[in-house]
Amino acid sequence: MKRLLAVVLCLVIVLLIGLPALLIRACGGTEKIPPPPDSDDEPLSQPDGELTLTIYQHQSGELLELTLEEYLVGVLAAEMPASFALEALKAQAVVARTYTVKKMPAFGGTGCDKHPGADICTDSTHCQAWQSQAEARARWPQQEAAGYEQKLRTAVRATAGQVITHEGKLIEAVFHSTCGGQTENSEDVWSTAQPYLRSVSCTYCSGSRWYKTTHEVSSADFAAAVVPYVAAVPVSASGRALLGSAHRSASGRIKSLLIAGETVSGRDFRTALKLPSTNVQWEIKEDKIIFTAQGYGHGVGLCQYGAAGLAAAGSSYPEIIDHYYTDVKVTSLPAP
Repeated sequence: MKRLLAVVLCLVIVLLIGLPALLIRACGGTEKIPPPPDSDDEPLSQPDGELTLTIYQHQSGELLELTLEEYLVGVLAAEMPASFALEALKAQAVVARTYTVKKMPAFGGTGCDKHPGADICTDSTHCQAWQSQAEARARWPQQEAAGYEQKLRTAVRATAGQVITHEGKLIEAVFHSTCGGQTENSEDVWSTAQPYLRSVSCTYCSGSRWYKTTHEVSSADFAAAVVPYVAAVPVSASGRALLGSAHRSASGRIKSLLIAGETVSGRDFRTALKLPSTNVQWEIKEDKIIFTAQGYGHGVGLCQYGAAGLAAAGSSYPEIIDHYYTDVKVTSLPAP
C-alpha cells in the first residue's frame, strides 16, 4: 500500500512540473523576455514605426542611416553635457528632434543642402553635432560613461516623438550654449523675425564659464584680424583709432559697428576676433584692447546652460521649452 502511494505521489509531481512545459512547447516555444525599457542593447525607434534618416559624417565623408530616436542619443552626447539635469536633457532632445525633422525632405524640408543625399550632417557649424557611442564614451570619465549614456537614452525615450510647433507648424528650433542673461530676437542675428524666437530674460546660466569672460588683444593683432572686413587699415592705427561706435540690439549685442570708418556686422566682428558672442564691451589700454564678453553663441532660442539652471530649480522640460520659445506647443510628431 505504501509503495502504491509513493508511485501515485511521483506521478502527481511529474504532471505538475512537466505538463506546463509541454503546453508551452505546444503553443510555440519558450517566451522571449524583452529587454528592460532602458536597456543599452535595445535600439531606440520612432513610436508607431521607425523613422530613419541619412546622416553625412563630415569627418569621414561617409553616409550613415539611423532611426531618428537613435540618432538623437548621439546628438545629445555631442551638444549638451551629460552631467546636466535630466529635464534639461529632455528639453534638448525635443529641440534637437524638432530641428532634425524640419530639415528632412519627408516633412517638407530641404535636407542638408551642403551634402546632397543626406537629411542632415554632423558638422555643428552647418547642421547639428553628433557623436557615436564609442566617441562619447571615450570623452566621458570612465566611471561615468555607462550612466551618462543611459541618462541620454532615458531623455530621448521619455520624449519620443515629441516636437515643438507654433500655430501647427514645426519651428526653427535653434539653440546656443550661454545667453549671458538675455536671449536675442531672431531678426537681430539673421534676416527674419520669427514670432516664437523672441528675446527673453534668463538668470539661470550664470553657472556657465562663458557667462562673462575677458579677452585681451594687441592693437597689431586687432588690425590684422579685421583686414578681411575693411578696405584699408592704417599701418600705424591703434585700437582707439580703429574702433568706432557700435549699434546694439535691445539685449546689448552688437548688430554693427564702425571699424576704420567702415561698417562691419556684429557677426563678422565676432568671427574676426574669435569672441564667444557679440555682446561685448571693450577698454583700450595703451597698445592693447580688453574685451569683456557676455555669453557664448548667437543667443537665439534655447540657452543650454539656462535650461540646466531651470531644471536644477525644478522646472520640467515643457516649462523650459516654454521659457525660451514664445507661444509654442510640444506635440506629437505628425506622420510624414
